[in-house]
Amino acid sequence: MKRTKIDIDPTAFPEEIRHLFQGARVYDSSCSPLASVYYLDSGYYIKAAPLGSLRTEADRTRLFFARGLGVEPIAYISSDRDYLLTKSAEGEDLTHYLADPEELCKLLASALRRLHSQPICGIPVSLGYRRYMDSANGDFSGGSYDESVLMDPYRIRSKEEAWAIMQANKHLLSADTLIHGDPCLPNVIQKNGSFSSFIDFNLSGVGDKHIDLYWAIWSLQYNLKTNAYTDLFLDLYGRENFNEDMLPVVAAFELFG
Repeated sequence: MKRTKIDIDPTAFPEEIRHLFQGARVYDSSCSPLASVYYLDSGYYIKAAPLGSLRTEADRTRLFFARGLGVEPIAYISSDRDYLLTKSAEGEDLTHYLADPEELCKLLASALRRLHSQPICGIPVSLGYRRYMDSANGDFSGGSYDESVLMDPYRIRSKEEAWAIMQANKHLLSADTLIHGDPCLPNVIQKNGSFSSFIDFNLSGVGDKHIDLYWAIWSLQYNLKTNAYTDLFLDLYGRENFNEDMLPVVAAFELFG
């Protein structure tokens, strides 16, 4: 995760957390135009976003922490904006393993196997899965269409083809697994060569495991600049645990946002 040192005015934040800035160096770790993320070298992250937009993430952060899968949540404050304060994760994200792709695949596969084996009783459906259902039951001509989510070998030639794939296979999607929703390499933390925690839980909840597998593969290909390690990752995850034919189905859904 990138960190750019910045100067910041603590009075721009809620009074309850201003004391955390005392004596701390502050870094901008934002990676989305929708939210600002600040790292304090005293061991905290603060995410700031429009009012009401972090409530779900705060709930999921508490859930993942209780399962030993996430960082410790400290406070959720909803005032002029939403603020989510967490302890920083112990260890480093998986982008630090780009020089050792085989070990990287092992760590990522292990993290997802552990996550996907969790019980799901009482956990809400993920926002990402709900979006899938809304897209499938919506209007072909409406909504977004983003080809940047595609990768080899899950290429789809047109919006019409993607829509046809969605409609033919939407009944195969299952909300039966605890998923992260965006298990890209910066969101998976390791410590001393073992999985430590996930971060960034906005899309997490009960959903279809193939969503996580698709985005894990996408992140591997994006960061390694090759698809040469896709098969290794899927082998390590366990091919008996998923249906590879569902990966292009996920690609079709993701094209529609």
